[in-house]
Amino acid sequence: MVRNIFCKNNGFSLMEIVSVLVVIGILAAVAVSRFTNYDAEVHTGVDALKEHLRYAQTMAMHSNPTDIDQTTTTYGIQCASNSYWLFKGTDTADAIFLPEEEKFVSNRKINLTSKKIRVSDFTIYFDNRGIPYSAYTNITANTPLSAPVAVYVQPLTAAAPKIAVTITPLTGYIP
Repeated sequence: MVRNIFCKNNGFSLMEIVSVLVVIGILAAVAVSRFTNYDAEVHTGVDALKEHLRYAQTMAMHSNPTDIDQTTTTYGIQCASNSYWLFKGTDTADAIFLPEEEKFVSNRKINLTSKKIRVSDFTIYFDNRGIPYSAYTNITANTPLSAPVAVYVQPLTAAAPKIAVTITPLTGYIP
């Protein structure tokens, strides 16, 4: 068999081009999913925090207001050191269980590291009317919110932007 030396086979075959495009597509899908995963974790953390703040407000509104100084009818949420928790009364150290998946709870506190997010430190009290306070000792000595409070949630990596959870004064509305 005689081979034509003037005919050269330069270039790529259709199968080689398709193979390269498939590999590039898989790499792009992995890169996009990793980016949106951080975004999803932050949004999930924001939704859970809003839900827990509303839960604390609801618990306070359903408490019995017969206590004279109303320190046992207040509920609140405190966040510090990569965790936050529900408390009753004015003792912020006494954590109460929040409705949350077991894998995110440690010592009655929501573990933010396991959720892969960070939340700015805050303490919010709610009285039996659902009004938010920044400090609460009894019915006469307390500090209602004078301006909206923004609590920031962000991923553990500083790559993604912060998302604010806002608590409205007087009403306790959390949009």
